[in-house]
Formats: sequence, C-alpha cells, structure tokens
Amino acid sequence: MSMDDYFYNGELMKCYELAKQVTNEEDKVLAQKYIRLLEEYEYDRYPKPTAHLEVQHVERADESYPESDLVADIRAIKDEESFAKRIQQLEEVAKTGTPADKAQSFFTQGELFLFAHQYNESVHCFQQAVKQNPNKAVYWGITGQTMHRFGWMPFDALGYLEQAIQLDPTNPRWKWNKALVLIQLAKDLQMAPFMANAAITLEDALASCGEQQRSLKEAIQNTVDNMDSYVFS
Repeated sequence: MSMDDYFYNGELMKCYELAKQVTNEEDKVLAQKYIRLLEEYEYDRYPKPTAHLEVQHVERADESYPESDLVADIRAIKDEESFAKRIQQLEEVAKTGTPADKAQSFFTQGELFLFAHQYNESVHCFQQAVKQNPNKAVYWGITGQTMHRFGWMPFDALGYLEQAIQLDPTNPRWKWNKALVLIQLAKDLQMAPFMANAAITLEDALASCGEQQRSLKEAIQNTVDNMDSYVFS
C-alpha cells in the first residue's frame, strides 16, 4: 500500500513509518508533508508495543471489559470515607506498582474521570495507561474512542484506534470507532476516499461481532444505515 492508501484508510502510523523510509526524490515531497503533519500529532512519540504477549479480552454483552470491573466496584461504594480511601489506594498504585498495575490504575482513574465528565483528565489518564502497558488494546482503544467523542482532533483519535486494531484485529468496537472518525474526516475535508474506507471498515466491524455482542452490532448497523445523513447534514 502507498502512503496515500494508508492515510485515507486511517492507518496513520503505517503512513508515517512508510514516509520515513522514502528515498526516491519523486516521493520525498509527499513523504515530508505526511511526516510534518503526523509529527504535529506526536506520532514520533507514541509508545511502542513490545513482544510481550498480552491477553486481549473480548467485549462482553453489556459492552464492558474486565478491565472496567474495578471502576464498577469503586462507584458502588456509598460511604464517602471508604470511597476516598479507595481512591487514595488507586493513586498509590499508580506511583509504586508494577508497570501493569500502574497501567490498570491509570485506566481506572481515567474511567472515573469520564463518569465525572472531566474529559481532559480522563484522556490524560488513559494515555498514561498506554505508556505503562502499550500491549493492551483496550487501553489504546478507549483512549481513541474518548478522544473522538469529546472533541479531540481526528488524527489524535485515529492514532490510538489504529494501534488498538493492530493489537486486537478481531475487535469490532475499535473498527467501528475508526469508521466514525473516517466519516468525520470525509465530512470535514470533503474527501471521498475516507468515506469509501469507512464503509469497508464498518462491514468488517459487523462481521467481527460475536453472537453475544448484539447491542454493539445494532449500534454499528445504525451507523451503516445513517452514513449518508452523517456526510450531508
């Protein structure tokens, strides 16, 4: 695939890496354009997944992940003192735990901020989770999803969603969110290739849904059914 192919398909890290390898003069101008653009969004500073094999959990029927169970437990605490103590413990783990424990702590804090509608703090914590454990797709994916939903630039969200898909290629949610960002780009920039790739990505997302993932599949199908209105509204 070419740099343009990767770019219009939302595979921006692949576009960036390919651009850095260009040696012929004919393609160098385009390559430099992509490098400058993507380095503005700090693609040169992304955490790199390692060779460590990480378990990637399947999204459950209620659209949750095991990584979110701790959030549910904490939010169920009614006593104010007990809640404050639990938050203090969570923050301590983020300072002194293993990288995996730190990552889970930051992810939990990010979800708590999300429930409190503190979106900047939420995304910051999710990004810290990715830094501590760049091998877990749900950390990348939820970061990208949150960015897209709450006003970050499309190129920010796509970078995280791309890595989530790389780590967990069968997860329909990350593909769906990628398609939503591509639709936004097609609308904002009036570039048809983004829309064509969004349609293909949505088909792939639907095909990836498990039998139990009915509500997620319905949401993806709703996006498919309303694609024209997204672009022309």
